[in-house]
Amino acid sequence: MTAATISPKTRRIILSGFFFLTGLCFSSWASRIPDIKMHLGLSDGAFGGLLFFLPIGSFIGIPISGSLTSKYGSKRIVSIAAIIYPITLVSLGIATNTFQLAICLFLFGMAGNMFNVSVNTQAAALSKLFEKSIISMFHGFWSMAGFVGGLLGGFFVAQSISPLQQFSTVAIAGWIFLFFSHGYLLPSETNKQPVGKMWAKPSPLMLQFGLVALSNMICEGMMFDWSGVYFQNVVKVADQWRTIGYISFMACMTTGRMFADQLINYWGARKQLILSGLIVTFGLIVAVAFPQIIISSIGFMLVGFGVSSVIPTIYGTVGKTTEASKVSIALASVSSIGFFGFLIGPPIIGFLSQAIGLRWAFLTIASLGLLTSFQAYRLKKYL
Repeated sequence: MTAATISPKTRRIILSGFFFLTGLCFSSWASRIPDIKMHLGLSDGAFGGLLFFLPIGSFIGIPISGSLTSKYGSKRIVSIAAIIYPITLVSLGIATNTFQLAICLFLFGMAGNMFNVSVNTQAAALSKLFEKSIISMFHGFWSMAGFVGGLLGGFFVAQSISPLQQFSTVAIAGWIFLFFSHGYLLPSETNKQPVGKMWAKPSPLMLQFGLVALSNMICEGMMFDWSGVYFQNVVKVADQWRTIGYISFMACMTTGRMFADQLINYWGARKQLILSGLIVTFGLIVAVAFPQIIISSIGFMLVGFGVSSVIPTIYGTVGKTTEASKVSIALASVSSIGFFGFLIGPPIIGFLSQAIGLRWAFLTIASLGLLTSFQAYRLKKYL
């Protein structure tokens, strides 16, 4: 089968699978955080500091990922990342002390960012072959993988299966998928300029997009890294129910992203972003005000709906406003600001939890939903 004979619809299906794979790797780690924290015997503050290494790896990897994707094309880098990312996931299950886990989290963050930039560059290129928005659907498959990863994590916990065994299973499944699907990726443009000339100071517009991404990704990072701990320590559920908050969040994040393209096409990206920020704030207030398993789960569901369309909308807009050979660099610039939320969010939650309690730490982050709405209102000329 030649590149010319592969339909855009087929490429869209295959690319959705790659989004699913990267989401499954990350959610597999997130679903076992309480086990790894407990195994190492760390306090909230100490574990929060350790979590710094994952977003630091992501942050440092941003210019590397953007440059490699721009120079060699997203198709090649997606394939390489689909090999490396599962390897780093397995390493997290092998780590036996905090030093080893810190290094593995750093590498996991770098590999994840390579996957993120390259697969979103593929999505931006492929979306130009369709008349309507399709970006949110790709991110919906990432979120669906988060939901599946949460369910798998709960199952493996209930069966007393170790994180290493779970991570190895995910890695093998990912490599099998890569073997059969890499040829269906869209051939991508490459940038022959020297790396130094590819990069320039982000425009004011990209900085504003980055600020929206920053607010949203702090909330996402908190839910990924601390939802299980919140239900364990604040809601005080039994061990077999500690992933219920994460699952509730990811289920609604997935559902929201599956329908976000239709909503964006119907009433516009700006209104969608404003509503998203308000829903995030309300959801966190509900979860904090009533720390009971059902009500807190509903609050986490609202947060999932709220954050669902923010990053896809921002990335899609970047793809539409940037020429093809520079999309990866533009995405990396916006990601460098947004991923700073992953850099500071989870550790700040750990430090706040140590100082004022995890419940009040969650309430503090609720204000970022309002910041997302405010920034979206300011971008009314571009959204």
